[in-house]
Amino acid sequence: MAPRRRFVAALLILAGIAGPAPSSHAQAAAPLAVADFDFRDTSGEPRDQTTEHAARLKLFDAALREELARHARIRPLALACRVEPCSARNAGLEAVLAQAKAAQAHFLLIGEFHKISTLIGALKLAVYDLGDGRVTCDRSLSYRGDTDEAFLRAARFAAREIAERCIPR
Repeated sequence: MAPRRRFVAALLILAGIAGPAPSSHAQAAAPLAVADFDFRDTSGEPRDQTTEHAARLKLFDAALREELARHARIRPLALACRVEPCSARNAGLEAVLAQAKAAQAHFLLIGEFHKISTLIGALKLAVYDLGDGRVTCDRSLSYRGDTDEAFLRAARFAAREIAERCIPR
């Protein structure tokens, strides 16, 4: 283990954020608490699509966790919120942060879909470092389409972005 990692692990243990230092294989996998994503629709479409969007958001959340788990550097953790969805807007950021710390995560991922029009949307995500309380990553990604496949593509792309650019090495 690199000296910096040993130092950070020791600090996290002392701070009560992390448990004992994991084995060297597990150290490569950063525990990332993944909150449910929120959804905001400002497209102005006349038909109510609330039910469809809720189903697609659940599909996205599940696919994102599955995709994140495929990356050796990330170990996604579920949150045990008292409300569903367990998102920053619905449960509150402080509650989600507390749940992430209780799950012994090192990082917390939150996010929101924003449907801008029938074909264009934005996916906003942020990763918090629970050790120092700072945002390590703040991204706005675009996606095209309002279909299950579009949400699955967004999950795959977001997972790659998080693994490659949002979790410090």
